[in-house]
Amino acid sequence: MVSRYIVTFCLLSAVASNSLNKIPDFLHVCQRNDPDLNQCIVRSVEELRPYLRKGIPEMQVPSIEPLVIPQLIAAQGNGLKVITENLKVFGCGNFTIVNLNVNLPRNVFNFNIILPHLVLDGRYIIDGKILLIPIKGKGNMKGHIYNAKANVSLSGEIVKREGEDYLHYTKMTIKIKVGSGKLHLDNLFGGSPALGQVINTAINANFNSFINELRPIIEQALAKFMLESADKIVSSFTYKELFPLK
Repeated sequence: MVSRYIVTFCLLSAVASNSLNKIPDFLHVCQRNDPDLNQCIVRSVEELRPYLRKGIPEMQVPSIEPLVIPQLIAAQGNGLKVITENLKVFGCGNFTIVNLNVNLPRNVFNFNIILPHLVLDGRYIIDGKILLIPIKGKGNMKGHIYNAKANVSLSGEIVKREGEDYLHYTKMTIKIKVGSGKLHLDNLFGGSPALGQVINTAINANFNSFINELRPIIEQALAKFMLESADKIVSSFTYKELFPLK
């Protein structure tokens, strides 16, 4: 679930901030009519990577190493509810962009990203059924996710403010695939060691099925969260500042 957030945050922060008019020297601008715009943006993101790792306060971009997710809430119609709090994610600075396709006339950004290894450390609340197994608990969680891949699509529209055009993001979809992973949830069923061990063993023996069960609700929650975050980044700049025309 965290990989979805990382995938989106790492790239959108860079895409939204690498083309600003009043920008620091470490940000490489890509012109709107660059015939190789896709590769230009990929190169810009690579140059921006060390600054994303540390964070860019002047752009309201927090550090992604670790990336801290204060709270993530996901709920499903069958009663399953998952909440993570103060979740720290290590390793997101090692992302790789494998495909990027920008359609500026339509204001659509499509990209794929790979994260080889993520380490998770935070707190969780879970209540419901997963893999037909009742599961309930609240406590600390630790985990590893390997070879996470995600497909992200972000679209927007041009809006007029005070006579200037601004980019406003309106929709985001995220689809994820995880290679493998492991997870440990403390204090399941009120701290019962026997039940906790059974559930943790079952989760890790069926890790991909476990993630697939949660995927729809996590994707929706993360898409909403990241859509709002991406829109905040671009809302302070005009379209001409974001994508200058040579």
